[in-house]
Amino acid sequence: MGIRLGLSGDSQIIHDAQARLSDRLAWARVVRAKEIATAEQALADPSTYGVVVTGDASFGKSAVASVLLNDLEAVAYTVRLRSTIMGTETPYGALNVLLARLPEDAQDDPGTIMRGILQLLASDARGREAVMSLETSHNLDELSTATLVNVMVTGTAKLVIVADRASELPTDFHWMLSEERLREVPLAALDPEDTLTGVRELLGALVPQTVALQLHGLSRGNPQVLLLTVSELLQRGALTVADGVWTLPPDTDTSGIRQLDDLVRARFQRHPAQIQEIIEALACARRIPLVRLASTFRGEDLAQMERDGLLAIDEGGRQSVSLADALMGDVVRGWLSVPRRRELRALLMADGEPPLDTITNLELLGLAAWARECHALLPTGHAIAAAAESLRLYDAKFALECLDGVERDPSTWPTVQRLRARAFLVLQLPRQSLACLDQVSAAELDAEGPVEMATFVAIRAEALRWVPEGARATRDLLADARGELLIRAGTGASSDAENARAAALLDLAEFEYWAFLGEFGRIVGRLEATVADPNPVDEETRLMAASILMEARTVLGREQEGLALLHELTAQINLGSGPLRMRRAFATRAFDVLLLNGHWRQALALLKAAPQWSPHYLSTSGASVELAVGLAYVYAGRGHEAIGSLLSATALFERTPASRWLGLACAATAFAYAQQGDTPSARKWLSRLEDCEPAAGYRTASYIDFCSAMARRWIGEPHAAAMLVESAREDIAHGRWNPAGIKLVGATVEGSEDDLRLLEDVCAHRQGPLAEIGERLARGTRTGSLDDLAAAADLAASLELDALESRCAAVALDVAHEINEVVVARFMQARLDTLAGRVVILPVVPSRAPRVLTQREREVAALAAMGESNRRIAEDLGLSVRTVEGHLYQVFSKLAVSTRTELAEFL
Repeated sequence: MGIRLGLSGDSQIIHDAQARLSDRLAWARVVRAKEIATAEQALADPSTYGVVVTGDASFGKSAVASVLLNDLEAVAYTVRLRSTIMGTETPYGALNVLLARLPEDAQDDPGTIMRGILQLLASDARGREAVMSLETSHNLDELSTATLVNVMVTGTAKLVIVADRASELPTDFHWMLSEERLREVPLAALDPEDTLTGVRELLGALVPQTVALQLHGLSRGNPQVLLLTVSELLQRGALTVADGVWTLPPDTDTSGIRQLDDLVRARFQRHPAQIQEIIEALACARRIPLVRLASTFRGEDLAQMERDGLLAIDEGGRQSVSLADALMGDVVRGWLSVPRRRELRALLMADGEPPLDTITNLELLGLAAWARECHALLPTGHAIAAAAESLRLYDAKFALECLDGVERDPSTWPTVQRLRARAFLVLQLPRQSLACLDQVSAAELDAEGPVEMATFVAIRAEALRWVPEGARATRDLLADARGELLIRAGTGASSDAENARAAALLDLAEFEYWAFLGEFGRIVGRLEATVADPNPVDEETRLMAASILMEARTVLGREQEGLALLHELTAQINLGSGPLRMRRAFATRAFDVLLLNGHWRQALALLKAAPQWSPHYLSTSGASVELAVGLAYVYAGRGHEAIGSLLSATALFERTPASRWLGLACAATAFAYAQQGDTPSARKWLSRLEDCEPAAGYRTASYIDFCSAMARRWIGEPHAAAMLVESAREDIAHGRWNPAGIKLVGATVEGSEDDLRLLEDVCAHRQGPLAEIGERLARGTRTGSLDDLAAAADLAASLELDALESRCAAVALDVAHEINEVVVARFMQARLDTLAGRVVILPVVPSRAPRVLTQREREVAALAAMGESNRRIAEDLGLSVRTVEGHLYQVFSKLAVSTRTELAEFL
């Protein structure tokens, strides 16, 4: 759906969304489009008797059935049937709407009733196909079942049957399913992509991908719950729109949504009291060992719950149990008072909290959440373990909650504060992180082992990087820590292995510091030695160093070596598990390596890896992901694809206290609009950039410099090229050949011969296709070498860098015209014509460029090149012969060809 900025105000967008929220069937058409199409295809098959729409409660089965019948009403006779909860005890209960229309003499016995119903349906249909829908089919009485089977078998009508599970259907229907005379259409939970499509259709305007995925997490893919959730959040004002972009606070939950409460309460109250109590206990515990549950509640009740599909049992060795419907747990938990939660906790935890070595991580997190909800404190060991696991799952806020209220104990306090400091860093709050570390006394830190001390220092060094006055303090901190480590090693108080691991941690902190400043040349040699060590003291530290090394190699012009290391690390680092810090460092640096190598599509694929889109990650880093997506597109020259993500990123950044990347979002957005030829919007975002805080590190500053200067160059500001050259020379002085080359490619669109020679020289210090493109483009532009320019265009095309390819082709076209290379000129013009639909504003416009073919001229040219006559072309396209002749004249003129044979060769 297009962005509606400028077309209507935000209030109109909200009004339109509220109107769409009330149309349940329209919602089903969007989110169940694939299933509806499958069902319609099955109903159209002459060999079928109908379809069975199955799925969990509230998955939208009835809405799908209604859509199917609504769509068929124009061509078929439709009847809607419904069996009540008492249907099995009422003869013909499901057919009462038809039975009531039969004359009394047609109701003497089952045989006459059946014939009467068949005749009634045939009469009403009047020769059209008849289709009947049937809900709550598991309540069918025998006579209704027999009649409906006869209706299907005789071809009198087809059925659209709604059932939770196919196994609930009457036995007489099972053979039809087994022989596929009835086709099952199962409705599953929506996947994230379906949710994204549905929410964007529902809300209109611009829905950030991260917001849609937050809503997916809240609804757990249940379409009805998603619709109710969006409606409630809109009414509450939690889901808001500003400047045409929808935003949602990261801590939004579904508690207190009345319609969800009613939905769950109706299901909850169907169960007897003893099962309701088990549901309440599991809602509080989230997940618990089956042994503990069975020792508290009756086995027959648990067996009944399993038969009813209420329980999800992990079939591993531990057999951990949770509610099958997590939404039910969320809603039921919200009903319970603190005293009731405590009562249930005392019931299940009569012997106290289980030892850490007897529970899984998920059980531990459930136990920690339960304790928080009861206003109780976990034992310190449990709190520390729960906080560490929360950080591994990107849930920094819950990690802080787990540690809330932990009393100061010298033996555990440094660990507690380290975890708190790490959580604040995940939340991009470095000053709060430093405040936590400051609360650890020198005596408490001295009592720690060398590894713990080094970890503490590394966290402080990371936090210091993000505060303006922290650079000098970081160097002093690391130097002091090394001295302290030498003193400790001299006392023999710790083992050589511990001292070596602590030294490796301090080395890593130093590597990260210099990488943050962009001084890769200072550390690349030490990084190579660390990564090549056959016996590393700590594998996690080695992998972290390797992640820095792959970025260092790339920035320093060793792009192919950087890519090779990236592929090695991809096989060694699992983004779905492992320490949080290692995963984030690898993912961030891998994105840079791919983007700086021109592999923007692979960079996008990396961003969409499942762990990156987890709900907890989105709550803290969703805006950063949106920004990275937009950045990949603008580097590829696809501003039109970048704008949505970048507008989403800026809207999300502006709602968070930590907006260290807001400046980069503004610069990238300006560049995207400039690529679109929208000069006023580009200037607006460049103006907003001036109000943002300066970038804290080299990486962000480099991206900002490039995007802002390129935006200025694209909209024609006279000093933009000089800004890019100056920035490139600064990179050259530090050996950063890759970013220098990228900036010089942008600077030399109308560059002098000296600038082109500088670009050639820089690219000679680099590796890979981007380097070859830059070198050949510079040399081809400077010397008029068509071979170089064509090769550069081919390489750019292989990377799908459309804007760069168009520049190479435009320069080649001018050169070809100058030296009268007609064939090359035609080829390059055809290349530009192809790119015209993807590159809105060409970075270089050929000085002698012919007019581009119109869409109709392209259609005529394609048919003529295939040998079609003018008359046949006219018939195919619905034109007059004279019009076709006119179009061909324009085609031949624009392409400088004179025969259809030449036209075919050209195309």
